[in-house]
Amino acid sequence: MYKILLAALTAGAMMVATVAQAKTLGIVALLANDALNIAVIGGATEAAKAAGWDVKVTDTQASADQANAAMNSFAAQKVDAIFVLAFASSSIGSGLAAARDAGIPVATWGGEIVPGIVVTTSGRQVGDDSVKFLTDKVGGKADVLAMTFHPGKLCIDRGVAFDEGVKAKTDIKVDYSEVTAPGQVQFGNATAAAWLTAHPAGGDKPLAIWACWDEPMQGAVAAMRQAGRTDVTTVSINGSPQALQLVKDGDLTATVWQPAFQEGKEVFQAILDSMKAGASWQPKTIQIPGIVVTKDNVDKFMADHPNGL
Repeated sequence: MYKILLAALTAGAMMVATVAQAKTLGIVALLANDALNIAVIGGATEAAKAAGWDVKVTDTQASADQANAAMNSFAAQKVDAIFVLAFASSSIGSGLAAARDAGIPVATWGGEIVPGIVVTTSGRQVGDDSVKFLTDKVGGKADVLAMTFHPGKLCIDRGVAFDEGVKAKTDIKVDYSEVTAPGQVQFGNATAAAWLTAHPAGGDKPLAIWACWDEPMQGAVAAMRQAGRTDVTTVSINGSPQALQLVKDGDLTATVWQPAFQEGKEVFQAILDSMKAGASWQPKTIQIPGIVVTKDNVDKFMADHPNGL
């Protein structure tokens, strides 16, 4: 009986030790219900759980103040690593300071490398791909509605790529509109509806709408349907399942798929690598090429990437 009791106590002690050893990843999401945020969180979560970590997610609703508050909260909770999605590193200064004081490594998705950040990703390439596709499609002469979003670092980088891609095209006139989020789909619908009214079909210049991510474009596509317009080239970025279906249906000209799920997995692996390397770690930027998805390749793409992953 004593042996049975001892074995039970030993097993219980081992379980307690296992629980005590579990590490935690704190994720600070820009918009937790956005398709690309969901994908990157999914990739990081899958990798973290495979490594025996727990994961906590805070939705900031695109507020830098809430992002800093979340990072401070995670630092107080003594999580083992923090992963910040799509905020510029310059906007999360107090959160970074709290993490540094607590000795917690911080990874970002799209942020700049600054002290305290061990790894980030780059959103510039998909921006370059999107504007190249758009300008090739319309030629050097067009009226374009560009929907930008400066609270999100990925959209900032994509916007820079767009600006640089059109600046040499002297006959491309751009109307800029800053997206409001939450409510980005509704914003895209209302903004595109007004722009389409001001740019009727049959003019002497091609028309195009560009969005730095898919959700405002979903609203724009709905506005085009409501207006019965098929004369506008539409290009967005992320490659969400909804956007891919719009491409397949012929309602969206192109979306540039960003491999966010894989980025989430690789960022978490870099966190592990940085913790193992300690002071010898050199901050790194992960770059995974995206894919421009159009009517021509959407069926193959969807077959090769089930659920958009």
